[in-house]
Amino acid sequence: MKISVTTNTCDLTDRDLKQMCQLGVDYIDFGKGSSFPGVQEQGYPDLDRLLKLQKRVRSFGLEMNRVTPPDLTERFMNHLPGSEKELEHAANAVKVFGEAGLPIVRQRFAGDTAPALTTGYPAVQRGGAVARGKVLAS
Repeated sequence: MKISVTTNTCDLTDRDLKQMCQLGVDYIDFGKGSSFPGVQEQGYPDLDRLLKLQKRVRSFGLEMNRVTPPDLTERFMNHLPGSEKELEHAANAVKVFGEAGLPIVRQRFAGDTAPALTTGYPAVQRGGAVARGKVLAS
């Protein structure tokens, strides 16, 4: 069995990565496309900085599993001006992820999730009490 965890940030500390290893995690899923290095500057991830992140994750014995391009917004869903640029950025992100050899890409669309319908579940784990993905104590 393989274990994967989802994060919404690429700013993982050494402590985060070490704790994932201690908990037996094998893979990390990156659920927020706008958090990848380069997205803020050019609209899609920067390959060199992505490879640096991948190397760092691997140095802890983990692998990057699923990644997410920048979201396609309501603008795209309603075919408003600028939607072509969003699609272009998403396509470029998929190309970058492919060049990095990442196995799974999940494109998010506006309205594809319903956060109000999910419930956080705080639980005590080997690494400490966890609530909504944040370590409360360890």
